Amino acid sequence: MNFTIKPLGGVGQIGSNSTLFSAGDTNIIVDCGILFPNDDHFDINYLIPDLSHVVEGIDALIITHGHEDHIGAIYHYIMRFPEAKIYAPPFARELILEKLSHKNISKEILNLDDLEIGDFKVTPIHVNHSIPDTFGLFIEYKDCSVLFISDFKIDRDNTYENFFDFEKLNQFSKKTFKIAMLDSTNIRSRNLETPSELSVADDLEKIILETSGTVFLTTFASNVHRVQTVFNICKKHNIAVIPYGPSMKKYIDIAEKLEILNTHGIMFDADNKAIKRKKVVLATGSQGEMRGATNRIATGNDKFFKLTENDAFIFSSKAIPGNEKTLSGVYNKISRLGAKVYASDQYHIHVSGHPGRDDLKNVYQTYKPDIAIPIHGESLFIKNHADFVKKEKLANEVYAIENFDQILIKDKEISIKKAEEVPPIIIHGKDLEIDRSKISERRKLASLGIVSTSISKKSIQFSTMGIPELSTTQNDQYIAEVRSILNKSKNAEEEIRVFTRRYFSNILGYRPLSVVHLH
Repeated sequence: MNFTIKPLGGVGQIGSNSTLFSAGDTNIIVDCGILFPNDDHFDINYLIPDLSHVVEGIDALIITHGHEDHIGAIYHYIMRFPEAKIYAPPFARELILEKLSHKNISKEILNLDDLEIGDFKVTPIHVNHSIPDTFGLFIEYKDCSVLFISDFKIDRDNTYENFFDFEKLNQFSKKTFKIAMLDSTNIRSRNLETPSELSVADDLEKIILETSGTVFLTTFASNVHRVQTVFNICKKHNIAVIPYGPSMKKYIDIAEKLEILNTHGIMFDADNKAIKRKKVVLATGSQGEMRGATNRIATGNDKFFKLTENDAFIFSSKAIPGNEKTLSGVYNKISRLGAKVYASDQYHIHVSGHPGRDDLKNVYQTYKPDIAIPIHGESLFIKNHADFVKKEKLANEVYAIENFDQILIKDKEISIKKAEEVPPIIIHGKDLEIDRSKISERRKLASLGIVSTSISKKSIQFSTMGIPELSTTQNDQYIAEVRSILNKSKNAEEEIRVFTRRYFSNILGYRPLSVVHLH
């Protein structure tokens, strides 16, 4: 009986994490994340793996933690695999239930524990990360044990949660045939060991105390331990804390409900006018998102908070790759309003949730895998991770893979069937799929503009969007030419469309899109 592993997302990219494990009649998917779009997609919502390539029935969907790149596509997976049981740790479970409530979907989310699912035995292993309740998995089939940890760090000093479970890792190191599939995100980091979450407390406290006005602090709302640090500092110095933005409030409410966050009775609403003294505002939008609270405050368009020269804005986060320019623009807006900006490139106010090379080496040397298959990272990261394993002799064999490659394990032998690229599904609006050709249309609309010509028996009218205004003479000439074509041509609609692009090209130097309506 064959045992196969197929990454559906998260390999060769950052996001859309999802992996299919199959043996006999049993199929398990681990995680169901979304991929955030780049600028070329022109403001679509997100992308998900193409699940039409998964033809088998799914017995279980196992969630390792609650980040959006691991749970964000839960609705689409439930629609595709309604029979699958879902297992998740407590914090991720609450986030999933909150998502499903907006869809009026009722689905039981079972607790992630030691599981026997058909031909598989699944054992979770607690790890550290930048969100509470994060787990790796031991997935066993016959004599093969796969250690699968897509996101983790090793944090010995974090008092907010248990330490990485090296005791369990050591137990599984005694298995006869072992495969390691580990996080590649920080393989290129200068930090060989990722600093502890608690190491940012001193600099955060110093900035908060040195600021005479309001301190605005933005971080990933899911980083509950960072939020806890802020509450602890403010409790110590009798400073009010105001969560600002729906996602920040959501994560705090869930964390309080599960008793993994203590707000110390110093949390207040933004519209509480009684809070006149110094305060810390926990704002959403750490990546400068257009609709985030951080951007509203930075542009002076927020109804509750206006920046002054006595205020400080702490970015307790790191720019997602490709987003540096957007954040730089936000920093400049804040500076123009007089407030001081504190970013992680100059102050120790943010640490990663992913392992440095020495952290990875620690896990490899404890587990002692026969085979390493790096995951969770862009193609460059995967290649660097594979080279690192070879150089340090951390496994007997190492394979660099891409999404939809099929890993076949049989009799302690492994083979890789390379797959053709499977483009992700683009989701826009109310969870609707949008064809890739429509993205091309959006790109053309954004870069070229459009001329819409409406023709009836009584009149010829046209309007433009996204292009410079024409003179009255140019407008009149265009209408005259269209009328001439209309009187002479048997295929007037297509000829007018082509003529419109050529006419405006002579004026503009480029051809806008042209739409013609004949009534």
